[in-house]
Amino acid sequence: MRWYWKATIAVAFVGSIAMAAAAFGQSDSSSPTPSASAQQGAQRLGRFGKLGSRVVHGDLKIKTPNGFANVKIDSGTVTAVDANAHTITIRRADGQTVSVTATDKTRVRKEGQRATFADIAKGDLVQIIQIDRGDGFLVALIRDRGTATVASATSDQTPAATGAF
Repeated sequence: MRWYWKATIAVAFVGSIAMAAAAFGQSDSSSPTPSASAQQGAQRLGRFGKLGSRVVHGDLKIKTPNGFANVKIDSGTVTAVDANAHTITIRRADGQTVSVTATDKTRVRKEGQRATFADIAKGDLVQIIQIDRGDGFLVALIRDRGTATVASATSDQTPAATGAF
């Protein structure tokens, strides 16, 4: 199993635990039936579901067959992209700016489909996954979710302020 799949599985596991903890902590016992549009929206978000769209930054340490690796996840809106130099700059929801340089081995996915670095556009909502196996962080995956909505790009409310966890 390749390291990026293990990183993805580790992130999914942590996300599942966080979602289960949030669901367990809710006091309302009633459960509304999701609408068809809500189900389609969840499918569009990919395997991380709602949590994947809410991750702003994360640091993980995962175990691999060759030892341990550090994983860094950053999500935000693309503010600058240079397809020739393979550089991308994003602005996270918490106001931080992150700039990275991809390699030829960096995988790019746009709305769930295989894509190229040239497919990433300014204003897109992306998630960047970097992995460090002891020799510095390398960009392993860039997930492009398409054009960011006004609410997700400009929202500066914290989950605690909105009451949602």
